[in-house]
Amino acid sequence: MKTSFISPTYIALLILALASLLSGCAAPAQQAAPATATKTNRSTEGAVSWQEEWEQLARDARKEGNVTLYAMFTAPTRTALIQVFKQTYGIDLDVTIGRATEIPERALRENRAGLNLADVVIAGRSTALTTLNPAGLLTSLEPLLLLPEVKDPEVWWQKKLPYLEDNTTLAFNAYVQTPMVVNTDMVKQGELSSMKDLLNPRWKGKITINDPTVGGQGLSWFSVFSELLGYDFMRALAKMDPAFTADRRLHVEWVAKGKYPVGLAPMDAELAEFIKAGAPLGAIIPEEGSYLSHGAGVVSFFAKAPHPNAAKLFINWLLSREGQVIYSRAEGTQTSRVDVPTDHLAHIKVRQPGIKYVLDNPSLQPEKQKMVREIFGPLLK
Repeated sequence: MKTSFISPTYIALLILALASLLSGCAAPAQQAAPATATKTNRSTEGAVSWQEEWEQLARDARKEGNVTLYAMFTAPTRTALIQVFKQTYGIDLDVTIGRATEIPERALRENRAGLNLADVVIAGRSTALTTLNPAGLLTSLEPLLLLPEVKDPEVWWQKKLPYLEDNTTLAFNAYVQTPMVVNTDMVKQGELSSMKDLLNPRWKGKITINDPTVGGQGLSWFSVFSELLGYDFMRALAKMDPAFTADRRLHVEWVAKGKYPVGLAPMDAELAEFIKAGAPLGAIIPEEGSYLSHGAGVVSFFAKAPHPNAAKLFINWLLSREGQVIYSRAEGTQTSRVDVPTDHLAHIKVRQPGIKYVLDNPSLQPEKQKMVREIFGPLLK
C-alpha cells in the first residue's frame, strides 16, 4: 500500500496561493475623502474615525443615488459640479436653476402641498434668512460637516466658519464688489482716490448710480458706504445731480461711452463684458475700502431632505478645497476659503492685504431702504 506524503513546503505554497486568491475577491475600496482632507488629517488622533464615517456616508449616499439641488449659480457651474461629483462618487446631482424670487416661491409652494423634493439650496442670503428659515424649512448645517478640512477655521476668511445669522446658512462666497468705475479717457489716474472726491464741483452732473432704491447692487453700495461715510455724505452726493438707472447694462454703457465719466455700484458681469470689448473703463477701489458679496454662494440644507446622506456628502465635498476650486473656476468668483487659487480672476476681483472690506449687513436693510428713498427718491421723480 502506497503512502501519500505532502511536504511542509507544498502546504506553505498552497496557503499563500489561497490567501492571494481571497484578497483578489475582496470588496472594492470605499470612496476616499477629498485629497486635502486625507493628506492633512491622516496623522491626527481621530483620523481613522472620521475616515471610516466618511466611507460609510459614501456607501449610504450611493444607495440614495442622487442629490436634488435648487440653485442660483450659472449654467457652467451646474455642468462642472454635476460632472465631477458624478465621476468622483457615482451620485447624480439634479440641479434646478432659478432666480432669487423663484427658488423660495417653489420651495414654499411644495411645502404647502406636503412635498419634500429638494435636499440643498444654494442661493443668496436673503433667500435663506428672510424666507426659507423663518418658514421652518431649513435645519442646522453644523452637525452635517464631517471633513476636518471643512471644519478647520484656519482655511476660511477671517479664520472662522462663515455661518451667517445662524448655522442654517454658510456663505462660501466672499468676492470683491466694484464700488466705482470711471471712463479712463475722461478721468485721470488718482483724481478719484476717495469717495469724498466725488463732492468736487467738477463732477456735478457727471455721475451715474446703479439705482439703489430698487435693491440689489445699488442698495448694497449705499448700505456699506453710508455706514463708512455717514448719511450726510450721501445727502451731499445727492446734490451733485447724479443720474440713476436700474438697467444694469445701460449703467455701464453710459460710462463706457462717456455720457457720465463716473459710475457707482456697477454690475461686475456687465463691467467685465465692456472691458473685454475694449471699452476705456477702469475699476476703482477708493481709500475707504470696498465691500464683499456672498452673491448666490450661500448653502443651506432642507430639514426634510429626501436624500439626507447624499446631501451631506455633497455639502462636505462642495465646501472642501477640491469642491471650491471647481466652483470658483466655473463661477468666476473668489470663495471664502483662503486656500483656493485665484489666478483665474482679475486682480481687482481678489481680496488684497491692506484694504478694508466690509460685508453688507442685510439686517440693516429696512433702515437703509428707508434712508435711500428719503435721500435719493426725490431725484427720481
